[in-house]
Order: sequence, then structure tokens, then C-alpha cells
Amino acid sequence: MVIDEIDHRFVIGESTVRGAGHGLFARVALGVGDRLEVIGVFVQPNSISDRCTYYADQHKFRVGDYLLIPLGYGGMVNHSSNPNMEKVIDGGSLYLQVVRPVEKGEELFFRYSDYAQERFGLNGL
Repeated sequence: MVIDEIDHRFVIGESTVRGAGHGLFARVALGVGDRLEVIGVFVQPNSISDRCTYYADQHKFRVGDYLLIPLGYGGMVNHSSNPNMEKVIDGGSLYLQVVRPVEKGEELFFRYSDYAQERFGLNGL
């Protein structure tokens, strides 16, 4: 299986968040309701696949009874307590959806799960 993502609305760059490394930025202006599909691999919680990818635990998304390990742009969106995107599950797909207008060049953020915030020491940020 080959997984690749091409979406010319986004570009990876140095994050505006100190110590975060890279982040995802809007290459074009985005409107409320615009979506980025989070592509990746689904695994069952507590399965061998889940345990063998423990190093990615803080990046996994819960989608129903499964965990999604992101393999594209969705894995590059950093945390903010004042995000411009939110997690939306539609059918069996996961999206990060714009909740306020985003300007060209603006970094994209969503609110990490409580588990990820605790693991990264982000509580209150």
C-alpha cells in the first residue's frame, strides 16, 4: 500500500511555536468549514500495531473504535488552546475543519487531546 498526499492549499514550514519544530501553514486563504482530511493508517487500540507504534501515541487520533496514525499534513498541525481548526469525524473519515477564517501564510492549529497535552506538557497553553 502506498499512501501519499497532495493538497496545494498547505505547506510545511518552521512553526511559530517555540520548540515545536515544523508546523502546517495555509498556502491560500481558508474559509470556515474548509477541511483537511487526515490520511493515515487505522489500528485497533492495544493491538500489536498500536503497541509497536507507541512512539507516535501523542499523534494518534481516536476515530470511533480505532486509532488513526497520521501519515500526511494532518500530523503536522500543532496544538493551541485557541485553535483555528477542530477535529471532525464524518462517516469513517477524520478531518481538521477550519473554525474561523485563516489568512494565507497563517499556521494551522487544533486542540490536542488531553492525553497528548499531558504527554507534551502543554496543559494551559
